[in-house]
Amino acid sequence: MIDSRTQDESGLVYAACRGDKEALQGLLKANWGWLKGLVYSVLGGPQDLDDVMQEICLRVIQRIRTLREPERFRGWLAVLARREAISHSRGRRSRLIPFDGTPLPVHAEDDVDDPAEDLEKKELCGRVLEAVGMLPEKYREVFMLAHSGELTYAQIAEVLDVPITTMQIRLVRARQMIRRQITGEKVQENERYG
Repeated sequence: MIDSRTQDESGLVYAACRGDKEALQGLLKANWGWLKGLVYSVLGGPQDLDDVMQEICLRVIQRIRTLREPERFRGWLAVLARREAISHSRGRRSRLIPFDGTPLPVHAEDDVDDPAEDLEKKELCGRVLEAVGMLPEKYREVFMLAHSGELTYAQIAEVLDVPITTMQIRLVRARQMIRRQITGEKVQENERYG
């Protein structure tokens, strides 16, 4: 069964393929959050993120007419973005950027009455961000895609070009590695990740 969101997106894809700039802009805007997370995960951090996102926009504009199955737009977009990010990262020496201690932006709805609780949340966010940055690329990618909240497991598996079970195993392992990094747990010899 196709949900209304998929139908709406397919309609926008059809319109964008016919040259409707507003439809194309709507598609990019609707998918920007998870797409940025995917590129971030491939790059290993925020360096050059905006430049790569701009290149992706150009590629989408140039290639939207090549998309033959509008209902598979997200998978197509993810593959295009992933390839662009990989290509960019090959052009420079890939490196991880640890969390630098800069406070994360606080949204008005996130205001907390207890400043100590707010500080604790910010510190935990920083440790999680650092742990995600330290993940091997294949685990970082699946974690970022899964936690964007925009793609189904089937779509994530398609983007990563792996069976869905492999994607699920990687996600479980990514979460375990993050938890261990934050808590300082040791990995048992029989639990080493590849």
